[in-house]
Amino acid sequence: MPVAETNAIFVLICNVKLRIMHKNISYLYAFFGFFLLGCGAVAVDLAGEQAKTALLTGAIGGLLGLTAGHFLNRGKRWGFVLGTAEAALLTLLLAWRSATYFVRLLEMVQQPGAAGTTQTAGMAFLLTTAMLVIALLTLTVSIMFAKQVVRETR
Repeated sequence: MPVAETNAIFVLICNVKLRIMHKNISYLYAFFGFFLLGCGAVAVDLAGEQAKTALLTGAIGGLLGLTAGHFLNRGKRWGFVLGTAEAALLTLLLAWRSATYFVRLLEMVQQPGAAGTTQTAGMAFLLTTAMLVIALLTLTVSIMFAKQVVRETR
């Protein structure tokens, strides 16, 4: 095989490999959306009526994540912007909620006789912190590959 054909094939393979990062990030956003929906459902199952904010965060965040993933998979740049902005806003929101749940949990632990309430607050703290960790990871990966995704999308 001549060198020119080999180089052309190599360039073609490299271009195919380089043009898939937006698809990988779109799958990350879809996972993020399903994870948020699942956390909202688990919060309602564990805490009942007290978990309205977790349900709203899970439902709205999950649907936004799925929407961002879908449109980014189709090559739309605004899907990436939506997913990154959602991850950033949820990181801030969930950090604040985790901190308030942690302070409330510490106050409950110091007061004797509130075992049932402490368990519910503990589960809310764990769920919110899990959502925070996934949002932070999603934001970090989005920022790491932002230049490549912007190059690939229109």
